[in-house]
Amino acid sequence: MRHADLLRLASCLASVLLAAACASGGEAEKEAAAPKPAAATAAADANWRLEGWRVIGCCCPTPCPCRLDKKPTHCHGCDHTDIVHVDRGMLQNVAMGGVTYVLVGRGFGEEAGGNWVYCYVDEKASDAQVGALTKMLNDTVAAWGAKAPHLAGKFVGMRKVPMVVRADGEKKGYGVTIPGVLEFQTKAIFNPGHSEPVVSTGIMDSFGDRFVHADALVHTLKDPSIGYEWDLTGRQANQATFVLDQKRIDQGGIGWGCWTANAAFGDTAKYGEQQIGHH
Repeated sequence: MRHADLLRLASCLASVLLAAACASGGEAEKEAAAPKPAAATAAADANWRLEGWRVIGCCCPTPCPCRLDKKPTHCHGCDHTDIVHVDRGMLQNVAMGGVTYVLVGRGFGEEAGGNWVYCYVDEKASDAQVGALTKMLNDTVAAWGAKAPHLAGKFVGMRKVPMVVRADGEKKGYGVTIPGVLEFQTKAIFNPGHSEPVVSTGIMDSFGDRFVHADALVHTLKDPSIGYEWDLTGRQANQATFVLDQKRIDQGGIGWGCWTANAAFGDTAKYGEQQIGHH
């Protein structure tokens, strides 16, 4: 995809995030506080389907509090990396098999103004695949409404990059390397004496309602082009396979529409660092 075209797609996503960020106070707050459908579909018809796996790691210790509708450990919010790989499926009548994208950012902060997100797309993705992905992200953010500034925040860019992907399965581990930028490798957690990994169900997630807890063997980001870096090695991580289609969306229990863990939505509980006397 030409650089100008990718910038145009990024600008489209940025405009949706900005519009959502402007919906604050009054009716927007009331509307956001009420339960909503789990996610919006990005497909033109009801026959879309995606199968694959996703990995998420963040700055919190295990388990991930945001997945339990709780505030993150730090008041500044959750520094996170989300890897999504599509093994097979159709979206917007586009075959999406083989597409990998990575979101990095900060969300769920006490002050929404500090939240941001950036998207890397595997350079092997076609123009049509990037277009379908961008529309899916746009639709997802639009569905969040007034919660978008808290969940995602400011969109700071999008670009195609080379990626090395490792997929050993949710009972083993996954990983993505973006040379010179990101290294994120996981390993499933097994309790002593157990033959199956540790699993949580009923969690909030955009791709399902369960995941396998994982160790972040390495989780580092350093991208001078966007001015962000971190080393979250050893912090919280989780991984899961997914099968997502309109029927599963309609069943409910997927997405962040019911998330309320911020004072703007009536949650006055303390952040983790406040509970232990650090702020």
